[in-house]
Parts: sequence; structure tokens; C-alpha cells
Amino acid sequence: MCHHEISKLKKLELINAGIGGASNTEIFEATVKEIGNHNDIDTIICQWTAMPRYKFSLGLEPWPTSETINSRASRSKFDVNFSNGTRWSREYLNDLFDRFFILHHLHGEILKVVKYSNILKKLSKKFNIKLYFVNGLCPWDQHYFVRLNSVLPEDYTAFTKKTILEIESRNDDDIFKLYKTIHDDYDRAGGIDPTDWINLYDSMEKNRIDTNYDNSHPGTQSNQLYFQLVKKFLESNTHTL
Repeated sequence: MCHHEISKLKKLELINAGIGGASNTEIFEATVKEIGNHNDIDTIICQWTAMPRYKFSLGLEPWPTSETINSRASRSKFDVNFSNGTRWSREYLNDLFDRFFILHHLHGEILKVVKYSNILKKLSKKFNIKLYFVNGLCPWDQHYFVRLNSVLPEDYTAFTKKTILEIESRNDDDIFKLYKTIHDDYDRAGGIDPTDWINLYDSMEKNRIDTNYDNSHPGTQSNQLYFQLVKKFLESNTHTL
């Protein structure tokens, strides 16, 4: 819809580098690959996804043995069988994935997106490419990247308090130190500029109003809403197309 109905995109060739179920690392790699493959890119719209999301290559066989999991509690829907007789059941894989997520902290994944975004910004500036980011399934909440000074932990965003810092299980000294650490990490990685984002704090998931046939992914009404969101941003953005 954006390619066909936004006048200054309509005249351009569309390259869809999207990968079903991709992680943010795969999205970053695919975007860098396209920048390297083409010397005349005009505009990039890069959408970041759920975190964490991993694609495991469980084996090498003539049949599919890859499995993608993410923080939205996706579940393995098949057993994995190997030519040597080994068999990994769905129950085993799901239990393994649950245990894996317990060991993972979201700050590292968010920091990846900050790093990836700034690397893409530098590349785009070098090649005179207009670059915009979309929050597809990123978990942070409103104003998460705004560093607050001289405030109490209670003033942090709900996502910061509950998910990132887990303040109920920490003393104030540790909370203040860790809050400074996460924002220092973001700053060292280049920070987040909200003007680069079509919807930094208002993810596509939050804007979903219907689903398609799988009762999970956005339906036609949601995609119409997303189109209007992108169209409004691009037409009003000071970095004109």
C-alpha cells in the first residue's frame, strides 16, 4: 500500500527484504546486505520485531530442521527427526525454549536494536539514503529511552521498573546504579532519536485492531491503519522524501 499509494515512493522500485519470523539480527543483516547490493537506494523503511527471537538450526537433513522462537510464547508445532534415529519431541523443544528464556534479559536485546539502528544510520548517511524505523513488536513502553535525573525509582516507566530493573527485589542503590548503566549503554551505542522512528513508542502490535486467518497476525483493517500511520509520518516529516 505504501509503495502504490504514496506518491514519492510510487516512482521507486520496491525491494522487499523481509524474512518471515526473522530476528532483529537477521533484519539488520538483511538491510546491510541490500545496502551493499545496490548503489541507488533512495529510502529504507526498517521494522524491528519481537525480542528475543532466535532461529535455531537443529540439524542438517533433507527436510526442514530450523525452529524460530520468540518472546510471544511461540511453541514448536512439530517433532524433529534425524536420519541417525534421534528424535526431538515438541514437548522437549518447548521445555528447552522455556528454560532458555529464563536465562535471557531484555536489556541486551534492546541494546542490539539501538546499536543496529545507529550503524544503519551511519551507512545511510554515507550513501545518502533516507532511513526510517518502525516499531513492529518492540516491548518498551512510553518514554522508555528518556533518561530521568534526580527522581525516585517510582517515577521510572512501568516497563523499566518491572521488566528491566525488577525494582521490587533490589535496594535503591542498586536500582540507581543499574538505571544509569542501561542509559549509559544506550548513549554509548548512539542513543535513540525519536524523529527517526515512525512509531517509536506506539508499536504496530499495540495498533492491531483485527487479525488474519491465523488469528495472530494483523488483518486487513490493521494494515490499512498501519498504512495511514506511515503515510502521515512520511508526508509530515521534515526529512522530506
